[in-house]
Amino acid sequence: MKIYEAIFDILVKMGTATIPVIYKEMIEQQTSYLRTEEQIVEQAFIRSLISKNKEIFSLKDGIVSIRPEREPLMLTVVLYGYPGPERRIKVDFRKNSFTYFEWHLDSLSQDSFIAPQPGSVEHFKKQLYSFNCWEWQEDYQAEGIIVDGTTWSVKLETRGNKYESGGIDSFPKEWIDFCRAISTLIGKEFPCGPHA
Repeated sequence: MKIYEAIFDILVKMGTATIPVIYKEMIEQQTSYLRTEEQIVEQAFIRSLISKNKEIFSLKDGIVSIRPEREPLMLTVVLYGYPGPERRIKVDFRKNSFTYFEWHLDSLSQDSFIAPQPGSVEHFKKQLYSFNCWEWQEDYQAEGIIVDGTTWSVKLETRGNKYESGGIDSFPKEWIDFCRAISTLIGKEFPCGPHA
């Protein structure tokens, strides 16, 4: 686990905290991420890490918090292409739950249903920060005429904002890792496209 993920975990649990409280919490948990290869991590390093990750953390008057516009509440992802299937996932971070829906147009589909072993919403939430969904463009379009392409949309609601992005056969650079994280969460392959 990276140190910033440990800070994130503590802030999710506590809401806000000072750097000494975050450091004390790390020591009490006897976590291995307080050690680098050569030395014990000090409070100054934690402060520096928080300052470098301003897109995630806010430090004001000595109090550290997750920036409201970055704290996810709800994520909805839709992916489809002709002849299907259409896939939808809705992750509710407040309830720590998700729903996954897959709809096939082909009535002759031979796929049998096997109940998946789902992953952790909390783990997915940590990964979500590395995908920078709030910085994705509103519209991604491939060059030229698209026939039977993969269409997708992502809606992310945070405590401070709403972000929407979508496209046809064109994706943000983080898309493949994003789809892999969804696959782990739902316990089933979530194709990356094109022609998902």
